[in-house]
Amino acid sequence: MADAAVEELVALGPASGDALLPLLDDSRRDVRAGAIRGLGLLGDPRAGAPLRSALRLSWENPEPDTLDERYFRILSIQALGRIRDAEAADLLREFVNGGDEFERAHAGISLFLLEKDPGYDVVRASLKDPVMAIRNLTVEGLGATDDRRARELVLSATRDESWVVRDTAYRVLGGWPADGSIRDALEKGSGDPSWFVRQTVAEARRGSGSPVTQRGK
Repeated sequence: MADAAVEELVALGPASGDALLPLLDDSRRDVRAGAIRGLGLLGDPRAGAPLRSALRLSWENPEPDTLDERYFRILSIQALGRIRDAEAADLLREFVNGGDEFERAHAGISLFLLEKDPGYDVVRASLKDPVMAIRNLTVEGLGATDDRRARELVLSATRDESWVVRDTAYRVLGGWPADGSIRDALEKGSGDPSWFVRQTVAEARRGSGSPVTQRGK
């Protein structure tokens, strides 16, 4: 299922979850992936149990560890955080302690969204990771909430050495209701050395102040 199709379904509202839930068991890779992502974006709590079950099965039976399986695990980890599935906390901690670096980072974000330890500490560590992709996915993941700690962390990411991470940080800030710290950061970002970042900042300054999507973004 293409990203555009997922976005269209999500835009229809919670009722689209009825169409997506049966697709969690679809044999087609893209359809299943789209269903997981869509249900996460919708924040549909009905997806919690089947996602936990599939994720647990994959964790306990890692062979064959294909790219598709890793992809589904990461999508499921993301979705469980976005739907605020508190029952997933212990399973997510297992990925923090024993998953690969990307699974660990995503599990940390989901635990942060669930307000469960060690989510905050993992997120802070991920934002200092030498791998740019880890830092970037962490900033993007924080866009699913706009609580005080998330804002502070994303604001700190506007000073990242990578223009890609800074660009993501400003894009996230532009989707949150603006306060003084966000307005100050956007003003400073208008002078960023990267043309791409400056363009994102300009768009964010035009759109800042719109309500944030609390359960997935």
